[in-house]
Amino acid sequence: MRTLVSGAVIGFCLALAACSQAEQDKAQANANEAASDVSTASKDVGEDVKQGAAVVTKEVKEVAADPEVKAAASEAKEALKNLGSSVRNASREGEAETTTSSTTTTTTTTTR
Repeated sequence: MRTLVSGAVIGFCLALAACSQAEQDKAQANANEAASDVSTASKDVGEDVKQGAAVVTKEVKEVAADPEVKAAASEAKEALKNLGSSVRNASREGEAETTTSSTTTTTTTTTR
């Protein structure tokens, strides 16, 4: 394992030494340019996201302010309220039936 790592390091060093200073400078310039391109692209993406979020926020506010949407929300709220009342009433009726049936048991006692 050591031999493999040592060989890789020696090969890398020899490859670097074989490059002229001009080649090394060119490689560094290319790397710097690529980093600059990535930075610029990420800033552009960030601006696009901000603009998109602003548009979505505006549209959501418009939808929330729409009278038809408010009316539909009110109707849905009322329907859910009625559903909750119906479920509660049905639950109470079921409890009442259970209580009535459990209290009407008949006990028969036989004496000898």
